[in-house]
Amino acid sequence: MKPRPAANTRSFRRAVRLLVLATAGAALLTPTASASTHIVARCAGDVLSGTMHVSRGSPSARVQLAVLAKRNRQSGFTSTGMSTWMNVDGGRSYPFRFDIGRLSAMAYRVDPPGDHGNTVPAASCAPGHQVPEAPLALLLPVSVLGLAGLLFARRRRLSAES
Repeated sequence: MKPRPAANTRSFRRAVRLLVLATAGAALLTPTASASTHIVARCAGDVLSGTMHVSRGSPSARVQLAVLAKRNRQSGFTSTGMSTWMNVDGGRSYPFRFDIGRLSAMAYRVDPPGDHGNTVPAASCAPGHQVPEAPLALLLPVSVLGLAGLLFARRRRLSAES
């Protein structure tokens, strides 16, 4: 068996080192949204809104936020087809809003690529148990009619007693 020539071994090792360094450098230079973003979402009525916080020192990047929905307890989160693109810089917060009125799910989530936002139950989207106030334009005539009816009933009772 012949030994390998030294020149081929050195060039092979050099090529492997360059490949490893290039891969590591590319991994370090590629902006990753998951490592530098934090999503806080909330819901009110038909609007899923919130803030994407980007950590300081993060490179400028274009990030896509996608709305995911969970249809029932057994299913996982699936894409709704709703998304938005944001141009982000490090150390800032960016608001977002999605109209989810046409969706039907038990929970929602807004995710940047490679990361998960907080889960928002659909029950928190509905307005609370509130009784709407009657407008003044309706209350005033009704109260005047009620007062007139009481005065008329009192006058009728007094005239019947005498």
